Amino acid sequence: MGGAVTPASAQTRSFTDFQASHYLAALDGLRAVSILLVLLHHVGHLPFAFLLTLQDNGRYGVSFFFVISGFLICTLFLREHRRTGGIALGKFYGRRTLRLLPLYYAALALEVLLVYGAHQYSPANQELFRDKLPAYLFYYSNWLSTATQGPFLCSWSLAVEEQFYLVFGLLLVVLPRRWLVGTLVAGLSIKFGVYQILGNVDVDSALLRVLFSYQEAILWGVLLAFALDHRGFYRLFEGLFRHSWLPAILFAAIAGYLLGHRMRSQSTWDAELLYAAMTVIVAGLVIRRRTPILSAPLPVFIGKTSYGIYLLHMLVIGAVKKLPGGSQPVVCLLASAAIVIPLAALVYHYFELPIIRYYKSRLSPGLSPPRKAYPRVGGCGPAPAPPWPSS
Repeated sequence: MGGAVTPASAQTRSFTDFQASHYLAALDGLRAVSILLVLLHHVGHLPFAFLLTLQDNGRYGVSFFFVISGFLICTLFLREHRRTGGIALGKFYGRRTLRLLPLYYAALALEVLLVYGAHQYSPANQELFRDKLPAYLFYYSNWLSTATQGPFLCSWSLAVEEQFYLVFGLLLVVLPRRWLVGTLVAGLSIKFGVYQILGNVDVDSALLRVLFSYQEAILWGVLLAFALDHRGFYRLFEGLFRHSWLPAILFAAIAGYLLGHRMRSQSTWDAELLYAAMTVIVAGLVIRRRTPILSAPLPVFIGKTSYGIYLLHMLVIGAVKKLPGGSQPVVCLLASAAIVIPLAALVYHYFELPIIRYYKSRLSPGLSPPRKAYPRVGGCGPAPAPPWPSS
């Protein structure tokens, strides 16, 4: 009565509230789920038959990162354009460079020491690393037929994101919005059609690997950003997510899908269905004011340190496997998680965070949001909250 907000609507953000929001904790919680899926994928098959399909599908944790990244980066661009009437690409590229490259090259330098100095890998892997080193240095390892093989294999997905940031920023400046949205839809449709009808055409063709190197999950995230930037589409999603049970149903559906269906390829119908479901999940997390579990301090903190976890987890897994009993998958999973999460927390607190503070003070578009403090988890914090996770 008297304009009071009903309990259902109070659980969601209005379009105005969404436009004014600066930080969405649940997206960091979703990053935690994503990085744990990747870790599960890389530790070796666990002795539980019901988890084998999930482990194989764990590589799609990276796809959740792609959807989140495409959504956040496009949203930041759209908001900057609304505030300032333009997009400062130079500052954007500066922020991306300072956010991603220092830790990336630090991790790569550590791999170089292990390969050339300590000879920690097999001769075949050492040779593969030497062959791929230029691609690692210049962010094009995703164009190689060996993209997901050998030491520092995580580089392929980071190369995808860097290429996306570079190209999408330029397209957003030069193309009208309708043309850009049409280009994104065409990119999704063409790649899906080619791979669904002809199979993995890029296996034996370097040219096709380059042409189709974009990841559909990123495009889904970008399209979601355009949709939620439109009041009418936002209200449509808001009406759906006023039902508190819907996010839980969607998560359960995705979990069941990953547990029971072994994915064939990253560009076939089953993958596209997964990307669409992931995109709807991200929409729900953005629109709902709070999501139990994902908004809790521990998942949020793991998500915040997920970049360091991603860059370091294969090194930690390799080290754990050399310990007594470390080659046992269960031991490897538990020990690796117990080591890499605190290690990444330290890296975030003492390496990444000072750089984040620096570039946000110098290169942030428009007004900076109020400073917040994260809860202390594992002795790390408090720290100022960025306007968007990893933005």
